[in-house]
Amino acid sequence: MKNVIYLKNFVLDVLFPIKCLGCGKEFEGLEAKERWICKQCLEKIVMRKRQVCPFCEKDSDNGKTHHECQKKTFLSGVWVASEYSDDVISEAIHKLKFNFIKDISFPISKVVTKSILQVDEFSDFHDLILSEFSQDSGEEKIYKDDRKNEISETILIPVPLHKKRYNWRGFNQAFLLSEYISDEFHLRVNENLLIRQKNTKPQTKIKSMEKRRENIKGAFSVVENDFLKNKNVIIVDDVCTTSATLNECAKKLKSSGVKDVWGLVVARR
Repeated sequence: MKNVIYLKNFVLDVLFPIKCLGCGKEFEGLEAKERWICKQCLEKIVMRKRQVCPFCEKDSDNGKTHHECQKKTFLSGVWVASEYSDDVISEAIHKLKFNFIKDISFPISKVVTKSILQVDEFSDFHDLILSEFSQDSGEEKIYKDDRKNEISETILIPVPLHKKRYNWRGFNQAFLLSEYISDEFHLRVNENLLIRQKNTKPQTKIKSMEKRRENIKGAFSVVENDFLKNKNVIIVDDVCTTSATLNECAKKLKSSGVKDVWGLVVARR
């Protein structure tokens, strides 16, 4: 079996060589997921320093919703990892979503992890995502509980795709990112609690904020489940612009008894 896998990878490398999206170099001897953005180029990606309120989009403390905006959105805040203007990030997201290269979700998730851990001072968002993450001792991560939490109050939920979109792509990129992030922070992922019941027009094709909100209205539903009551949820997605999709997800989750809902995205347009 190992010989078959080796031969398959060798043929793919010859016919479709993987080149780093940053420097263009080929790195043999590494897993495919480690080649798309090499370590050196990952280090060069600039993390987003300016976090904004998800409703008014003005500067806020680590992406937290302003007090005066809390009655206008269901989101407690949104954490944005990097800038979509970064050529490597934008190309990586494009290839993941439209060239169907699932392995690219790995280096993208590393950008998200780095952005969360490199801040000088932890915030309300960090209290949630680091709830099961205690410290990093060398290469060995130490957690508060050795099990991936089944009773923790914080859950990662990827923004769901409509079944037509899922069948076209073959996977949900938000779920792939959630899986890697959950492994890093020892949190549980659940992709079955939130469902996309309406096949909406892509938000990127709608310029007006009001029309974006109208387009996504009623697109999601929550599976009847007492599990969500009094939990905290972090909704994961690749890109956001106006946070309309995240807010609609949060609206449904809050109606099911969720305490706090934060958004976590790779980049903001």
